[in-house]
Order: sequence, then C-alpha cells, then structure tokens
Amino acid sequence: MWYEEISGKKQLVKQPKFPNCCGGGKVQVPMLTEPPDTLKNLLFRADERSNHFIKNIRAYNMIFIFTSMGGMMDTAINKGGTPYVFKLQGANYHIIGSLLPEQRKKPKFCQLYIYDTENEVNNRNTAIRAAATDATSNLDDTIIHDLTHMIDTVNPFAFQFRKARDRLQASNSESVRLSLIQSRTTDGRTHNLQTTSEVAALIVGDIDQSIHGRNIILQTCSGDLQRISELHPCYVPLQYPLLFPYREDGYRIGIQHKDVAACSRKRVKLTMHEFFAFRIHERQNEATTLFHSKRLFQQFIVDAYTMIESERLSYMRNNQSKLRVEKWSDLADVTRIWHT
Repeated sequence: MWYEEISGKKQLVKQPKFPNCCGGGKVQVPMLTEPPDTLKNLLFRADERSNHFIKNIRAYNMIFIFTSMGGMMDTAINKGGTPYVFKLQGANYHIIGSLLPEQRKKPKFCQLYIYDTENEVNNRNTAIRAAATDATSNLDDTIIHDLTHMIDTVNPFAFQFRKARDRLQASNSESVRLSLIQSRTTDGRTHNLQTTSEVAALIVGDIDQSIHGRNIILQTCSGDLQRISELHPCYVPLQYPLLFPYREDGYRIGIQHKDVAACSRKRVKLTMHEFFAFRIHERQNEATTLFHSKRLFQQFIVDAYTMIESERLSYMRNNQSKLRVEKWSDLADVTRIWHT
C-alpha cells in the first residue's frame, strides 16, 4: 500500500484505512494473478529482448487486440526528447467488426485470429505497419510467435475465435456467429475469471433472440462495426490482451461493496471510479504486470479515465429527474433576478 493513501497519517493506528484505493475496505475486487511465463520473461528479465519488448509494448499489444480504439491519438506531443506521453483527442470508444474481412480487404484486429492463420505472424506484422500510430514496424517475429502461442493457450477469447475459424473452414457455406456474453452469474468481488463458455458462445445458424439480449453478436462477414459498451465486462480485456492475458473481467454492473447489507440506505454497489482506483494501486500479494507495462499502462490509465467520464455523463443524461436539475435552474433564475 502507499503511505500517502492512508487517512489520518499523523495518528498511530493499528489498522490504517486507505480511502482512495479501496474505499476504506469497502472495495473488494479479485487480485490479478501472475502472468504466463512467456509474458513474465518479456516484462521482467531485463535483457536485450525484454528491453525491446517493453519499448514497443503498445505495438505488440495492438497486434493481438480484438477491438479498435476510437479515440484519435496525438503523436505530436512526443516529438523531441521529453518523456513519453499518451494523449487522446475526441471521443473515445471501442469497436469490433465481423469475424472475416470483406472481399479484397486485409484482416485486422479480431479477424487475425480466424483469417489465413497459416501466415498469421506475417499478417499481424502487416496490420501493425498499416496502422497510423506511433508503433514501430521493427518488431521481432519470434516474440510475435511466442505471444501467439501464449494467448492461444490461456485466453478464452482466443479459444473461441479459433473455434469459429475451425467451424468456418469445415463448412464455408455455414452461417457462424460469435456472441460475447455480458451477463455474469458469479460474485464480482471474488471472481473475474469465467470459463470459456461463460464469456463467448459460438452460434451456428439462426440467432435465438433470447440469446441476444445485451450480448455483442459478431457476424460472419460484414462491413458493420459495433460499439462496445463501457459497462460490458469484456470492454477492457478485449483491448488489452497483454495486460489481462487470462481475460480477467473489467468493470461490470452489480458488484457489491464488502460487508454492506443490501438493505442499507447507503450506496452498496461498486462504481467504475472505485474499480479502477483499486486496480491501479500496487499490492504485495498481487501481480505487477500493469505497473511494468510502461507505455501500455499509460494508455490503460487514459482509457480508464475516459470510461469513468463517459459513465458519469451518461448517468447525468439519463437521471435528470433524480438530479432535480429543473429546481436548480429555478434557483439560478431567482438568484439572477435578485442580483439585478
């Protein structure tokens, strides 16, 4: 824990409270586990290969992401010898396309897990070179190969996309869709790792409307892009497979505070701000993958901030009656008239 986060630092207490990082003990979120050996070696070995990976970690993550970030990155701020800064302009959001690219178009993002996987390393290198980012094109093919094997082994999303690939290859005429499931049945205070079937489902043939709900349905091949809600538990792990290689859930609605009765008149559910405040604090019994990811960690922090602001604005827009904006407006009018 960080000393500066303690409330009442001048007082000698046996059990100090940390209001910012964990809400004084109310916030309980599953700890991140140690990364697979492949990723751990690249992050912590401190040799030439590791240094190259960390310097280009945003590019390596971008090679394996399932979704595209909609915000416009400002690269001009990094010209010169100043420390690296990740800066976004405009509205930020995550979008995802179909399982296969349209005719005469190159595969990208989640499509790279399905299309022409015999040449996957080359396809991923081509995709990153075509991206308009600050990522370098001088990436190590052996690192890409090792990370591909790692993600295929531990990431449930990758498993389902490979499963969709196998089904499409077995029957070219068959209609195959993939559903990214939003609902969770486990307690968010203790579980953030779901089974493969709980995070995504392969749909063959017609879609049952009872399955659809708020799930994200990826079509076989279309030019449409779908925007993923910031409240979807897959929002973060789809964008950061190297920060959350096991596909740990991001924020989701309904996580309860620790040891708070449901009938309490106080707020009993976790906010997105509380979730990310908990996540970005280092703890002795938790993996430090996030904090050693440097430039990718910066991107994650900016992304999390935009998610929090988006949720806050959405709440204000959808709860005008609760906020009693009209009464505040009337009070402002009376005050203005009084002053004149």
